[in-house]
Amino acid sequence: MRRSNDPRLQRVIEKVAARDRLDFEDGMAMLSTDDVVGLGRVANAEKERRTGSFVGFVLNRQINPTNVCVLSCKFCDFAAKKTDEHAYEMTLAQIRERVQEPVREVHVVGGLHPEWPFERYVEVLETIREANPGAQIKAYTAVEIDFFARREKISVEEVFDRLQAAGMVAMPGGGAEVFSERVRREMYRGKIGHERWLEIHEIAHGRGIRTNATLLYGHIETYEERVNHMLLLRGLQDRTGGFFSFIPLAFQLGYSNIAARPASALEDLRTIATARLLLDNFAHIKAYWVMLGAETASMALQWGADDLDGTIGEELIAHAALASSPASMTTQKLTKMIREAGRMPVQRDAMYRIIAVYPPPDNTAHWSQRMEIANGDPIPLRGKVAEPEAVDVEQHGLHTWELLEESAREVRRLAKSPTRVPPGPEVAAGVPLTGESEVSATSSP
Repeated sequence: MRRSNDPRLQRVIEKVAARDRLDFEDGMAMLSTDDVVGLGRVANAEKERRTGSFVGFVLNRQINPTNVCVLSCKFCDFAAKKTDEHAYEMTLAQIRERVQEPVREVHVVGGLHPEWPFERYVEVLETIREANPGAQIKAYTAVEIDFFARREKISVEEVFDRLQAAGMVAMPGGGAEVFSERVRREMYRGKIGHERWLEIHEIAHGRGIRTNATLLYGHIETYEERVNHMLLLRGLQDRTGGFFSFIPLAFQLGYSNIAARPASALEDLRTIATARLLLDNFAHIKAYWVMLGAETASMALQWGADDLDGTIGEELIAHAALASSPASMTTQKLTKMIREAGRMPVQRDAMYRIIAVYPPPDNTAHWSQRMEIANGDPIPLRGKVAEPEAVDVEQHGLHTWELLEESAREVRRLAKSPTRVPPGPEVAAGVPLTGESEVSATSSP
């Protein structure tokens, strides 16, 4: 591994090479280093050691049933009081209509409505399951779980009983913000603190419910608080192993006036890389394109991230805070982002099971440069020429963290076998080539 001119980062490099666990001081060194490229090189090597050149994404739809909320968090431009002009409440019919497309995951989070009984939130999940039985439901943050328990005067375990019966299979990681009582008092006093957040996730893990974890950064938190946040998550993961992924969320300025400017791309990349190296027991680090923006998210795939989240469908929360990213993303755009980063796309589901791989096209020329289709209508041809069809590998029953294991050998071969696209106006779907040689999973696509 190339040496760094930053002595504190060099200490991190040597510890990573020796497989020694990083500590608080190492976390501080990574977040404060000027050698961002050197940090990225180490984090990228760690990412490739785990998942090679593969990057995951999911076909998903986000549902935010209501923005009416009893809380008044200073940073949240999504929440509303019932009398506010921008307040809304989705009907079950509206929810049913929005989840009928062929997605693998439905992500459900929203406001803490002062008048909705817990049963209403349960009905949301039942409606989704009925409308799209094939979609896995990842629902409700720890903040919402706590709200349901207090509102109904029941235990968290009973809340989970009813949600699981309604179709919940996984839990998002939102509501963590940053584990700092100082920040909580200043920005979201009415929301649960980190001890309760961790308690609820530990209960979920004990019931077999896998969850994600997040960090909201780029506001008034310090580097010390960011590192402490990650170490607390690492401690819980040591005990339970129940987290799927860690998702750093870049603060969106919105109308809050909390921060003068957003975190820079360099700050985003430092945070992603630090997470990959410090959270040694997390299988995945996500570059959430909604908050990072597509360009920085694509860069983050060389700084330790190995997942882009998904197509989203329609994101409302970050965009209420004026996020500049698109509200949704097509499969074609996601695979393009992944390939532009020198990575290989892998479609997964909410449980991180591998659904499909996207082999590279045999001819990478832009459609307008393909002489054999010059006389054809480029619009219907363009997608088929530029994007090969996915190769279904769901039957292998593998998870994304198993991509470099011997059991994934055939999946790796399919992912790297270029597809042929026949010339002419009748462009057929890409057909995977057969090949005998196994290519290193960390090689370029």
